[in-house]
Amino acid sequence: MRNIATKLGLTGSAIWRDALSKAAASLEGDAYHMTRLVLLVLALMLALAAGGVQAQNGNLLPPVQSLKPSQSPCGAGSQSVRVCNDDFRSCSSLCAAQALDPSAEIAGCSLRCCSQFKACLSIRGCASRSINCF
Repeated sequence: MRNIATKLGLTGSAIWRDALSKAAASLEGDAYHMTRLVLLVLALMLALAAGGVQAQNGNLLPPVQSLKPSQSPCGAGSQSVRVCNDDFRSCSSLCAAQALDPSAEIAGCSLRCCSQFKACLSIRGCASRSINCF
């Protein structure tokens, strides 16, 4: 700025020196704000580009929680059914063992096991109308 003022012959005047220094400060302030804006835009572009790469890979995005359907408490492998089946097998095994003893009273043993099995399922909320004990 001093070279321009010297060429114009304005270096002797305090008013012009003051005006030139203010103009230079104004240009420096504008340059600072412009540089800051350009850097902000570049940083934003880099962040968006990095996010796009992460989204394409699929690895860095948090997984979406999937809720698998809840298993029925009365399904084939459920704890309730297993407990009742185990009780039924134990009861049936006892009936089979008693059948080998001629002095044992086995009348109604199978019916009792079946009734207990139905009661077990009913207590656990798994009652079935398709089980008929005769």
